[in-house]
Amino acid sequence: MTEYQIFNMMYVGFISNSMYFVGCVILIWLGFRMANNIYNSPDANMASKIFTSLYCVLVAMMTFYTQQIGAAILDTAVTSLADVGAASAERMVQYVDNPLTIGGTVQTLFVVVVLVFQLAITWSKK
Repeated sequence: MTEYQIFNMMYVGFISNSMYFVGCVILIWLGFRMANNIYNSPDANMASKIFTSLYCVLVAMMTFYTQQIGAAILDTAVTSLADVGAASAERMVQYVDNPLTIGGTVQTLFVVVVLVFQLAITWSKK
């Protein structure tokens, strides 16, 4: 494979991964709506809180997994670039090791913060 083909395959992978992420954002928004409805309802029962919490946890897991797929796409591309001896591999390896990268520490922390925020809204009293 050439360097151009590797980058092209990486971008194609990112396109489909970004569509999954858009779906996750919509599901996160729905989780906030459900949590807000429970928070504003004085007669919300325990089952609604449990199912909303389970929904939010599952969406957080899906979002985390989507980010890890993006990280794997990037890592595979960098490895392939290094295998073909592309000069861009030296620069691209910096993205893989950065905590701000796709699937990195900062994105994982963001997913955890969103989940904790949703659960706090769901289980707190007005």
